[in-house]
Amino acid sequence: MEKQIHAMQAQLEAMKQKQTAENRRVRAELARQRELIEADPYAPRERLLGSAAAAGHLASSRTRHDDVFGLGDNAILTPSRTASTPYGELTAIPPAHPDLYSPLRRGQLQIGGIRLTLGGYLEAAGVWRSRNSAADIASAYNGIPWHNQPASHMSEFHQTERQSRLALLAEGMLTRKLVADAYVETDFQGSGSSSNSRQSNSYVLRARVVYGELKNHEDGWYLLGGQSWSLITLYNKGLLARDEQTPMVIEAQYVPGFNWTRNAQFRAVKTFGKEERYAAGLSIENPSAIPAGVSPCSNAARHCTTTDRLTGTNVNNPSTYYTTDPAPDLIAKIAADPGWGHYELTGVMRFFRDRTSTLGGGSNHTRIAGGGGGGMVLPLINRKLYFQASGLVGTGLGRYGTSNMPDYTYGRNGAVTPLPEANLLLGLYGNPLKTLKLYSYAGAETVLSRRSFDEDGSHYGYGNRGFDMRGCFTELATNCAASGNIRTVAQATGGFWYTAAKGDYGTLLVGGQYSHTHVQAFSGVGGKPKSDADMVLMSLRYQPFN
Repeated sequence: MEKQIHAMQAQLEAMKQKQTAENRRVRAELARQRELIEADPYAPRERLLGSAAAAGHLASSRTRHDDVFGLGDNAILTPSRTASTPYGELTAIPPAHPDLYSPLRRGQLQIGGIRLTLGGYLEAAGVWRSRNSAADIASAYNGIPWHNQPASHMSEFHQTERQSRLALLAEGMLTRKLVADAYVETDFQGSGSSSNSRQSNSYVLRARVVYGELKNHEDGWYLLGGQSWSLITLYNKGLLARDEQTPMVIEAQYVPGFNWTRNAQFRAVKTFGKEERYAAGLSIENPSAIPAGVSPCSNAARHCTTTDRLTGTNVNNPSTYYTTDPAPDLIAKIAADPGWGHYELTGVMRFFRDRTSTLGGGSNHTRIAGGGGGGMVLPLINRKLYFQASGLVGTGLGRYGTSNMPDYTYGRNGAVTPLPEANLLLGLYGNPLKTLKLYSYAGAETVLSRRSFDEDGSHYGYGNRGFDMRGCFTELATNCAASGNIRTVAQATGGFWYTAAKGDYGTLLVGGQYSHTHVQAFSGVGGKPKSDADMVLMSLRYQPFN
């Protein structure tokens, strides 16, 4: 009996030693697999495990609860996706056509039935301008100094991180057909009362894009509410949010001639056809007009007052004005993607109002303005070279150009007088190499004709021939009315984006851009003032989730 007990103890000890050795081997194998997964999270599991047999053993040992994220047996995480636009690739915007049943991708999390997608980038940028306008990464095209200003004879240089962007998309199924999503996109181009560049650089986070959306893919209905790109913006495909054809530039104010805003809106889009090749949309958008020129009530002898704007109160900005618009802007658009290219037709209607008051009474003046235009994106050489064009013409459309030209001026009784305007943008871009993107744009925004009059020896309206321009060419001269009577802003620009590194932990982009901007005022007494500026911008962008 004792011999049997000793034999059993020896066997048990041998089994313990064997199990200890096996545990060491398994721990070493798991450590090796973890290192391989961290180095290449998209590699097939068979290669990570070292053999097909080992992979088969792992697969057979899994229960139906192991694959809660839908990863499958062959991948840990699939590569990330961005919106299928040039701008979306450069800014890591989550896609406009997500698949909630696809495997999780890098930068995605699943919390119950909600899928979260992270996006955005970190940027270190620099900008040099030949004329000093005290601007950060977003240039003030209508604020380029005239030659009577000392800043016109000085250059400027700034380094900035403020265009760095954070983005989050949350989406899930409400019913079998209905998808809900919420999208938030922020950057640091806000400025608080204590913001400065001297020491703490205390610039603030701002709401760039914030909206919720209901999407019925089966019936082709898309409803959006919140702050997003205006429906007037050119799209790359269809009319869905995050598919906007934004210029690829580093410049945060984009290119003159590019039509856009980002503002609060309620939007409905209906798509047609099995592949949603055609779409129609209507958007009701927050109004905000840009008045300019001289009102006859500015003459004290007339004893009247024109009211078309009020200073912000409560949570509105007390350092700026809010115009007295009586109704929202209405924007309608139809789009087609017939198989070669993308095409759009757009219409916009706006409503302006001011009030002329005298002691004891007054009268309101309401005017309707608007216009139309269109755009296209054409693949000249598929996946290699693209051409785009867009334009807008009508009255009271200055707000929708990137240069913020005025929308209206004033008539003889102080009433709103919309300005006739046109915008045009042409672009050519492509990918000569897999790691290199090149682009060039040319655009202009112009007030097509003057709206002015003379009365009792005084000059009123916008672009009046009697406005004094004689000092615009002499440093420190004060008689220069050019800044309030700009006729045209035009620009030609070009640049590149180079993918310096792309791996399991993100993408590093290097970008460069040069632009030449020309500003022309209406002619007046003393000539036709003009100014210009050369700009060079550089960017280093890191996209953690792309």
